[in-house]
Amino acid sequence: MPQMFKLPRARAGAVVAAATIALAGGLAASPASAASSGHVYSSGKGAEGWYYYGSERVYACDIKSDGYKAVTQVFSKDDRLLVTVTDTYNNGSCASKKPTLFEGTHKIRACVQKGNAKPTKCGAKRSWYVD
Repeated sequence: MPQMFKLPRARAGAVVAAATIALAGGLAASPASAASSGHVYSSGKGAEGWYYYGSERVYACDIKSDGYKAVTQVFSKDDRLLVTVTDTYNNGSCASKKPTLFEGTHKIRACVQKGNAKPTKCGAKRSWYVD
């Protein structure tokens, strides 16, 4: 076999190790499944929300003891409100609902709410695809 096709064992092992690390690093940096929304936050970071494809649930978490409730809202791609989830207390647990979301693009955002007022301090809407 010509010399250009032979690799010393140490060098071949280093190439395999580097390829393994590069592949693992690439996988670790990959985005979440296209069916998960990723976490969203209200503008003051008092509320956190997300949609998780594994349970098909929308979550709202009150993450700040400030007298506000956490509200997560899911919209259709044309901004029609589909579901609202409210978590009243910053007590370490979150509220959730299991809505029927059909395949397609949706938007999600987190807000805070004082009493029965309209949600306020909403973070930006994030789009994701339910498949």
